[in-house]
Amino acid sequence: MPTLGEGGLDADVSHHFGRAPTYTVYDTDADEVAVYENDSDHRGGSGSPPEIVVDLGADALVCVHLGERASEQFHEMGIPIYCGAEGTVEDALERFRNDDLTRERPGSDACREDDDHEHGHSSGGDKGHEHAGGDAR
Repeated sequence: MPTLGEGGLDADVSHHFGRAPTYTVYDTDADEVAVYENDSDHRGGSGSPPEIVVDLGADALVCVHLGERASEQFHEMGIPIYCGAEGTVEDALERFRNDDLTRERPGSDACREDDDHEHGHSSGGDKGHEHAGGDAR
């Protein structure tokens, strides 16, 4: 998850995926949390934000919303996207566990960030989705 700091489960989920200061990784199997600094090209480093997240071992992305380019990159890498997360990492994980996030399918724009960067926060509730087992990030 893109996050606003090193607070682990208590960190707020960032509304800006690529420019989030940190990515919080939650391993659903081991019940462990790790926080990584975003050192992607969006923050003066190298590599696209989706590449950075996948390099951390992510097999799913949980976020508020996502831009078109990042969405396409995740789909190309086979990483499912769940959007509509709000609040803290713990809040977002609870919604993920309860199938209360929207899953964006390839070719869809269900999780796209508005062009004017307004932040509508409806979840959309794609109830027919399945989680790709393992880690939620």
